[in-house]
Amino acid sequence: MKIRSNILVLVMTLMLLLSTTYAVGKSNTKHNYLLSNYSSFTDIGWHLNQINITGAWDITVGSEDIVIAVIDSGIDWSHTQINNSWKNVDELPGDGIDDDANGYIDDTHGWDFTANDSEPGPEATDPIHWHATFITGIICAALDNIGVAGTAPNVTVMDIRVLDASNYQDTSLEGLGEAIKYAVDNGADVINLSLQYYAPSNLYLDDIQYAITNNVPVVSVTGNTWAGGIEYASYPGAYDEVISVGATNYFYQKADYSNFGLPWTEIMAPVGDVEPWIPSQIINSTYPPPYSPYGNAVGTSFAAPQVAAVIALMRTINSTMSVNDFRTILQTTAFDLDAPGVDPLTGYGLLNATAAVLEVYNRTYPLIIEYSRLRMTLFLGLVIITMVILPIITKRKKDRRF
Repeated sequence: MKIRSNILVLVMTLMLLLSTTYAVGKSNTKHNYLLSNYSSFTDIGWHLNQINITGAWDITVGSEDIVIAVIDSGIDWSHTQINNSWKNVDELPGDGIDDDANGYIDDTHGWDFTANDSEPGPEATDPIHWHATFITGIICAALDNIGVAGTAPNVTVMDIRVLDASNYQDTSLEGLGEAIKYAVDNGADVINLSLQYYAPSNLYLDDIQYAITNNVPVVSVTGNTWAGGIEYASYPGAYDEVISVGATNYFYQKADYSNFGLPWTEIMAPVGDVEPWIPSQIINSTYPPPYSPYGNAVGTSFAAPQVAAVIALMRTINSTMSVNDFRTILQTTAFDLDAPGVDPLTGYGLLNATAAVLEVYNRTYPLIIEYSRLRMTLFLGLVIITMVILPIITKRKKDRRF
């Protein structure tokens, strides 16, 4: 009877040990440390709270090896909070030679497709070129106790300019296509296109398809209609190949200006609304001089980079997942906002960073045995063998002698 009791204790103990050995336990302290220098989400951006970023940051804040191409107005890298500039390590600066034979001379930090040169930054004399700098802050502003915080603070941004001195696309649509192809060929992991056109064009669609074929997600916008969002398809967001993002306001509703409709409204991200203009309820990000270092702005342009940044976090964990995998995860993990399921106003719902990143993590590492727990399990197993099994064996040997 005593032997059976010992065996029962042994079995129950081993079951308990096995159940704890295979438990996946992740620390919940990383984001607390990252946020410790900020008094609240009001400091770094209320939108980060709404997309549920902190759990994602428990897993990853991104990697400099993951590159988001911002195809836009040119980035002002002089801002103290954005310094994650992509560098073409195969190109020697200023030697006038196409060292890496990619067709672009001295493109050490990207390319300007409006001036056809290697200086993609904004027009220094014109303050209207804040668009790309604002987007870049949303993507990767540093967690440094200053100003705002990016959605994926550790990722790298590739600067590609397609907007002219008037902040309009002066290049041909073929030029936009060339910019997309440049991003893919030079190692971009995600492409952000916060641009809208009112008609489709095959002049750059082939290049979007080229990106997808090379497993590079393309993120764009549903577009803005400032008199009130309408059920209208704008491009490139309306293409099936593109992940199209609309904007919500502070109250989890579709922003008035955000265009809508199916199938092009896919997912939403928080930006804020025009009326009433309440800065604390509008997204805040980095501005270039002569503006103040930070400011507010609205538009679907600033919803897309949040999604692009979360994809970058996902790619940090698993860079081999397909575009369709990332897209499906974004859809199935989103917070449902309007009618149940996908709907024309808000698509699949609001971006849920933690759920999306965690889903990729769980798919990538389905079974994790923490080394410390495994070591403790082995140690306790030896103790049990010594204290329970050996006495049983010894007693049986003694019984056989008699």
